[in-house]
Amino acid sequence: MIKKITLPAGTTFQSDMVRIDPTTFENHVDAQPFAIQHQLQQHPLFQLENLIELSKRLPRKQREYVFSKQEFGTHEDLEHYKHAADNDELSTDELIQAIEHQNIVIVLRNVESDSVYGQFVNECLDSLGEFVEPVTGKISGRESFIFISPPQAYTPYHYDPEQNFFMQIRGKKQMAIYDVNNRDVLPEEALEGFYNEGQRITNCSESLFEQYQLFEMNPGDGVYVPVTAPHWVRTLDEISISVSINFRTPSSIRRDRVYRMNRMLRKAGLRPRPVSQQANTWSELTKSALLGAPATMKNLVRR
Repeated sequence: MIKKITLPAGTTFQSDMVRIDPTTFENHVDAQPFAIQHQLQQHPLFQLENLIELSKRLPRKQREYVFSKQEFGTHEDLEHYKHAADNDELSTDELIQAIEHQNIVIVLRNVESDSVYGQFVNECLDSLGEFVEPVTGKISGRESFIFISPPQAYTPYHYDPEQNFFMQIRGKKQMAIYDVNNRDVLPEEALEGFYNEGQRITNCSESLFEQYQLFEMNPGDGVYVPVTAPHWVRTLDEISISVSINFRTPSSIRRDRVYRMNRMLRKAGLRPRPVSQQANTWSELTKSALLGAPATMKNLVRR
């Protein structure tokens, strides 16, 4: 039974509310998605009235409105990622209350910066870290986004640089995830460009678009999404609330550095080897160390 609490003070998180099999995680990390279960739909933090209060506390830059892209398609120009409104015509709380009739998805970004939701994110990752960190090493870059979506919203094919536990709180949602290791779907050059600032996401070719694994999520369902695993998401016939818990690991940080190093090498006329799942070969460790050296030196100087 979930203890009833008064927000914003005194909120607690039960460590067994997110259930992930350690062996499954160890076998899938950095390589394949897998289904998870949780009980966050029962938590007061994710009830609509408390999300409205959160929206009032967050700075404007952390309240993002994006077009919900009603039509489903293969090729996207990412125009939907532009803000649906540069200025608030309605307040975020008014938009949330009318979400069923809006043509936008409301993204509450970096909710870990909020004292109440930050406690939840940290307690959640601390609990999951008991079996994540023995496999991956130390968790860093803790983030969490909350998505409040109208019916029939569609987020096109894209990929992200973090590990992600994505959990469905309200409504039904489909997430299609592509094989992160299929270089026909996601070429090395595309990843090299993605990890360098200013590079756009590469669209999936029409001939390969149907080659995904589909996860049907009801409240209480979720999915682990590996680093840079391409995916698209859509809601069905009702309002949807979802939360993503994002984090980085030593392997995801190495992949970032190695892809950026490989971009430099390719521009110099060389042909770097494809990056391994955990970027832990001798040459990849060397590339990561070389690219990480300036940041390490800067931290030492600051001390």
